[in-house]
Amino acid sequence: MQSSSEPLPAASSTTPVAMPGPAAAVGPSVFQAIFEGSPEAIALTRVADGVLVQVNTEWLHMTGYARDEVLGRTAVELGHWLDPQERDRVFGGLDIGGRVTDIDVTLVMKDRVPRVVRLNAAMMQDGGTRYLVIYLRDVTADRMAREALQAGEQALAHAYEDLHRQIKLHELTESVAKVGHWVAYPGDSMVQVSRGFASIARLGDVTLVPQAVLWAGVVPEDTQAVRAARERMDGSMVEYRWQAPDGQILWVRSRMHRQMADGRVRADFGIVQEFTAEKEARDAVQKQLDFIQKITSRAPGMVFEFQMWPDGRFAFPFVSAAVQPMFEVSMEDARLDANNIMRNIHKADVGQVIQTSVAARDAMAPWQCEFRNRKEGKAQRWFLGTSVPQAMPDGSVLFTGSIIDISPQKRALLQLQVSEERFRSLSSLSSDWYWEQDAEFRFVRVDGNGSSADRLAPQHAIGKTRWDSGARGVTPAQWAAHRAVLEAHETFQDFEMQRVLADGSYMWVAISGAPMFDEDGKFCGYRGTGRDISARKQAEAEIERLAFYDALTGLPNRRMLIDRLNHALLSSVRNHQHGALLFIDLDNFKILNDTLGHHMGDLLLQQVSQRLQECVRSVDTVARLGGDEFVVMLEELDTDATAAASQAELVAKKVLTSLSKQFALGNHNMHSSPSIGVTLFFQSQLSVEELLKRADLAMYQAKGAGRNTLRFFDPEMQAAASARAGMEADLRKGLQDEEFLLYYQPVVDLEGGVTGVEALLRWQHPVKGMVPPNAFIPVAEQTGLILPLGQWVLEAACAQLVAWSANPHTQRLSIAVNVSARQFRHPDFSNHILNLLRVSGANPYRLKLELTESLLLTDFEEAIQKMSELRSIGVSFSLDDFGTGYSSLAYLKRLPLDQLKIDQSFVRDVLTDPNDAAIARTILSLAKSLDLGVVAEGVETAGQRDFLMREGCRAFQGYFFGRPVPVEQLVLHKP
Repeated sequence: MQSSSEPLPAASSTTPVAMPGPAAAVGPSVFQAIFEGSPEAIALTRVADGVLVQVNTEWLHMTGYARDEVLGRTAVELGHWLDPQERDRVFGGLDIGGRVTDIDVTLVMKDRVPRVVRLNAAMMQDGGTRYLVIYLRDVTADRMAREALQAGEQALAHAYEDLHRQIKLHELTESVAKVGHWVAYPGDSMVQVSRGFASIARLGDVTLVPQAVLWAGVVPEDTQAVRAARERMDGSMVEYRWQAPDGQILWVRSRMHRQMADGRVRADFGIVQEFTAEKEARDAVQKQLDFIQKITSRAPGMVFEFQMWPDGRFAFPFVSAAVQPMFEVSMEDARLDANNIMRNIHKADVGQVIQTSVAARDAMAPWQCEFRNRKEGKAQRWFLGTSVPQAMPDGSVLFTGSIIDISPQKRALLQLQVSEERFRSLSSLSSDWYWEQDAEFRFVRVDGNGSSADRLAPQHAIGKTRWDSGARGVTPAQWAAHRAVLEAHETFQDFEMQRVLADGSYMWVAISGAPMFDEDGKFCGYRGTGRDISARKQAEAEIERLAFYDALTGLPNRRMLIDRLNHALLSSVRNHQHGALLFIDLDNFKILNDTLGHHMGDLLLQQVSQRLQECVRSVDTVARLGGDEFVVMLEELDTDATAAASQAELVAKKVLTSLSKQFALGNHNMHSSPSIGVTLFFQSQLSVEELLKRADLAMYQAKGAGRNTLRFFDPEMQAAASARAGMEADLRKGLQDEEFLLYYQPVVDLEGGVTGVEALLRWQHPVKGMVPPNAFIPVAEQTGLILPLGQWVLEAACAQLVAWSANPHTQRLSIAVNVSARQFRHPDFSNHILNLLRVSGANPYRLKLELTESLLLTDFEEAIQKMSELRSIGVSFSLDDFGTGYSSLAYLKRLPLDQLKIDQSFVRDVLTDPNDAAIARTILSLAKSLDLGVVAEGVETAGQRDFLMREGCRAFQGYFFGRPVPVEQLVLHKP
């Protein structure tokens, strides 16, 4: 299906007539304008699939649609045809050159109101494609007028039986309005007219007429209106009278346009339609209606006709003037929408009115019903309606009758009755059901509104309080607080709980209510609304799952594990019991991934997670840290450390046995084995990170012992810690002896031009040689030496910026510097940067500070303040390793960032791992929506670069473009 308008197909009937002299043949643009400006609604439909390919402005006005809502769709899809088979009957027999003439059909417009239109159509062919050209004219008003006349006669006959139908409504006939056009060219005294125009103007079989003839027939009284329309030439509608050569006065309507090109008038043209019969019929109908209204206005009460269709539609074809004082609705509004009267019937009586009407229609019996009006703030009135039915040819039933005021007869009875006033208060609340309680908080009414309420089984709660009706998901403390609000007769909102549905399942609901008081101010209960919030609760659960659970295995992730481990430590303090951590790493998992593919590795991880869960109790926790690393946390072990160790060992051996069994991975049967490190914890003697570190160390000891075994953490592992202490001493000496260097790795744009570099710290140890950053940076962080190290890096980077600023080829390069968490959290961090920039003379707009996500999780507001202060002078900020940490949109949108860096762990497998590819796309899309730049780290192949470029990445960093090197070896291309 096409979604944009097609040009009008060529057809021989629209071929312009050649003009003598300076006039040129009418071009396609003129016919396009004639088509667009025609007062007749025109649609062009492709026969092959029924798709609308072009409609004119009058069609859009008639149907209420915008052009982009209809083009490319069929009339059946738009719901125009009440019965799609009727369309087949109307057009089914057409062939090339065939026509459909003067057929009245009912079409449904965008406002879903059926309209009666007069349809003419012709089939044509253009370039092998057949089209239907359909002309529509709305005759609903005429049809309604005709029906109203007939209805008025019937109403008068019923109201005044002695008249014996003295008034006959005349049948109004209307011929199809024929459309014609004319085209006038500057400097040409002759005007080209279509055959349709010549027919309307009674000019005979001509195609050229003098300018004077074109306007000679305008009746003098209408000359000024026509002259104004000719001066405007804006396509607005003008109606005027035309005197034909035979003296007949015709009514015509016209739209006139002016075609301009290069500031000059190319042509004037107009579209003309005769509607004499329509005008005369309309005037005659109006005269008859005025006469009927005059008679019915003298009848007691309201005389009406009420029509009901089998599909549930209903309307008032006719109402007398009494509708205004009785229902406060104008006659026109009542005819346009029957609900305007229904809305003014007392809500308690609407059902009775409808039920009795339906019963009378089905039995074809007289209708009689007493009901009240609905006028707030005024004395209530009682009405008596009576009518007799008549079957209509279209299957509907027409009731003709009257409604009279019987308030005097009812007033005495009404004074003896207690009128119950029920209002849907709290109307501002969006609800799925309405409820009421008595003074003892017992439900007395529950009314549903929608599918959620239908499933609620509301009658189950009648006579019970909310807390006795089977509600779930509320703690005793929450119930106590809720009951306190009720006892205080206070309004409450969004009290959340679970309700039992009719099928036994549960629904989360939010309840709001307000107290009710009688006229003496005495509390008499509560009323309120309920909303189904199950979808919201499910969304919250999904968000929690994504934040706290591993997507592949469904196990708790590292964040959830740390949270539970903190709780376990507190629990250990209370119950004096030990706990244990089992750090599990799968042996040779990388080989499996490399040989059978990541999908097989994923299958193995999923089966491992299932087996681990089968090895532990419900109180224990199995978590996946990432990759092939799992942690099992055992709680509520023995109070004695030796006994607790035995219990932990028993579980660890159970895990060893389970994971050493064969795994069925698709068509492959694989064996795997784990290395398990175990450490005990008791109360809060050690931090969470230290416990995980000990379990990790024990796991590596198990690997060193030959794999497929377990090891407990013991003091010998502290040897590694001693090594770290030695490294700390070397770090201090290295700072003193200036053993540190800065290497630079280029950041390039789409063309490979270097736009900046990232400064990377290197340590040239006099004995150990080049020490990798991951060997000494963690120690520097732990010991606080990262502060002087970080300051040195910033000073060296600023000095390099100053050096580059003197060269036109390098003065626009930026340097990105990684800032550690400890360095950033230093109280004087901002002042240090400001002083450094001032002393060094480096351009702050060329300095970029890279922060990690975990760095920003604490003292969030302080972080924003520091970043904003530095950003105000030109320093930019990049979020490093994005996607590996917290990645919360809540903080991301508030941080004054300039750039995100896609972590190399996602880039590495972006071509082979759909998850990594999806993450990369998501980060790029997120950055775009937040107006942030993106740099992809770790790009090592052309394939990775091309994928990222296709997804919208514009900056790259990695070995594919250059390794980190000293500044002397850095190859810089002019950006």
